[in-house]
Amino acid sequence: MAKKSTIFKNWPKYILQWGVLIALVIFMTGLVSTENAPDPEKYCPFGGLQALATFLANNSLPCSMSSVQVMMGLALTVAVVLFSKLFCAFICPLGTVQDLIMKVRNALRIKGIRIKNGSAADKFMRIFKYCLLFWIFYMTVGASELFCKNIDPYYATATGFKGEITLWMSITAIVFVTAGSFLVDMFWCRYLCPLGAISNSFKFWLWTGVLFGVYFVSGVIGADIPWPVLLGAFCLTGYLLEIFHSRPKLQILKIRKNNALCNGCGLCVKKCPYHINIKSCHEGKVESVDCTLCGECVASCSTGALQTGIGSKKKGGIWNIIPAILTVALVAFGIWAGGKIELPTIDTKWGIESVSEDGTVTELVDPSSLETVTIDGLRSVKCYGSSMAFKARLERIPGVHGVRVFVNRHSADILYNPEVTGEDKIREAIYVPTKFRVQSISPDTDMDSLKVVTIRTEGMYDKMDINYLGLQMRQSGKKIYGLETEFACPLIVRVFMDGSEEVTEDWFKEVVEMDKLVMPVHGGGTKEIDVDFEFVRMEDGESRVGTEDFIRSMFSPFKAEFKKRVDENAGKPQYIYEIADKNYEKPIILRNMPFLSNHLSRNEGVIGIYLELNKDLVPAIRIRYAAPMTAEKIWEEMNKETWYITYSPEDIREVPAKLSFKTPGTEYPAE
Repeated sequence: MAKKSTIFKNWPKYILQWGVLIALVIFMTGLVSTENAPDPEKYCPFGGLQALATFLANNSLPCSMSSVQVMMGLALTVAVVLFSKLFCAFICPLGTVQDLIMKVRNALRIKGIRIKNGSAADKFMRIFKYCLLFWIFYMTVGASELFCKNIDPYYATATGFKGEITLWMSITAIVFVTAGSFLVDMFWCRYLCPLGAISNSFKFWLWTGVLFGVYFVSGVIGADIPWPVLLGAFCLTGYLLEIFHSRPKLQILKIRKNNALCNGCGLCVKKCPYHINIKSCHEGKVESVDCTLCGECVASCSTGALQTGIGSKKKGGIWNIIPAILTVALVAFGIWAGGKIELPTIDTKWGIESVSEDGTVTELVDPSSLETVTIDGLRSVKCYGSSMAFKARLERIPGVHGVRVFVNRHSADILYNPEVTGEDKIREAIYVPTKFRVQSISPDTDMDSLKVVTIRTEGMYDKMDINYLGLQMRQSGKKIYGLETEFACPLIVRVFMDGSEEVTEDWFKEVVEMDKLVMPVHGGGTKEIDVDFEFVRMEDGESRVGTEDFIRSMFSPFKAEFKKRVDENAGKPQYIYEIADKNYEKPIILRNMPFLSNHLSRNEGVIGIYLELNKDLVPAIRIRYAAPMTAEKIWEEMNKETWYITYSPEDIREVPAKLSFKTPGTEYPAE
């Protein structure tokens, strides 16, 4: 019997699948500006489940994870428990690609390899996705970093192989998705997909609930079980249930079969992506763990024997599109709920109690006496790493005993003892005085000094805020050269400008209290940044600062010396190789100096690498060296297309050169 297309009868599935895939292709190919492109991780339910597991185990979220991902993961769990693997059927781009690959193979009349469901080979190969599931969750929870990004074929493709990937892992995964699925129908989903593993496990939600219940009770009675044991038990239980009890019965929505209408053509089995034996389904219900409610079997049935149903009742009709409607509704709920709820990236306390070796708990501070202050506008706190760095600063403040950091809204709830410290003291302790060069000033300028005007502001207590204010002033057209801050309430901001510029309080108020900053982005276009600064006042009077002193104060130097080589070459002839360029004052140079230093340090004779102002006040990269190193060899190493970066003796990576150099430098004896 010829296989008829199910596209028109099963249109909800194809609209959702291809809509998602087309949207991804549009953003990936640049047909839509990358400025407006969505984060490829933002709606990934698997990343959300990893984030939730990390939060429950460590009270922290992995970098770049937010409540949207977590809510998408919970939406997937609800869908699997109550209905089926709806995400796999209607949303997952990897499932869509595999479906397309199967259609291409069939169009070419190439016969694939058939691995029969329930066969020894099928049961054995299903364990691999559970091994991947354990590995990914173990690495993610242990490091609070999404390890799946190293291997996820979707993430690698969506980022154009520019994301946080491990190249060989990503390529291997893509090969398994494409080549594997060309040979075996739904190869990735059946045997390798960790999201498929966790979804199949949740189909047996009663057993999963028992497992987590035992773990919870063990903690209550003091028999703490390490979380990796729970993870291993979850993976092993899911695998054993999948191969020995492959018919979960607690699902509300199912495909139901009317045996009286079935003519035994077997077309439903052929059209099913997983080739579930629907002809022999138990008691007229399709209860296979592989069933995703994709509707291909229903659409292929010419006699109407297959319909979508709830409980023991066969519904059909409009009910056949209910799975697609539920998918859209759950995704919409996940996005909505993720925007309403935010989990803290870290939530931790310290110094409140101590535990002795015999388990005795001693209260150091009365928890009821502690108070909480919320600090907003922490723009530099934007991931797990920066949150932990912020926590480390707080731990050095006497009287502070905990913090919850919310990176999406850039705020933190700080727990403190009011008898020891207060809100103003905390703000002062965490504040980092900053400076920002608004525009360059030539070292050979005729101005021997600059005018300094002081203003007071509120809402600018993050080190990034001065950058945004500086950009606002840069766009004003005034001859303003730099800003620097000093902690006070309100904040002190010193503005360095041309002596001929005349500014008023009204002008400062207008610039400081801009609602949005429009910034150009790399590659063209602009982006808007919400700013919420408050202008308080302009101080009376003004002062002057020497132009040379200003240039030196605004420059950020870099220094890396290798002590062993300093000692080895003491007393020997040493030289400086210097490349001067006014563009070296740009932040990108300073950010990449550690990479240049690391790369050059592999060469014998290199003693130190510096970024400094030379005698003419021009920024210069200087390399200090001795024999056997030469100036020609340094220039050659600096201009290699790839640099070798040593992270550890066992971890040396070849990366594209971080900087490029046009004009060779000059060599002179070191002083």
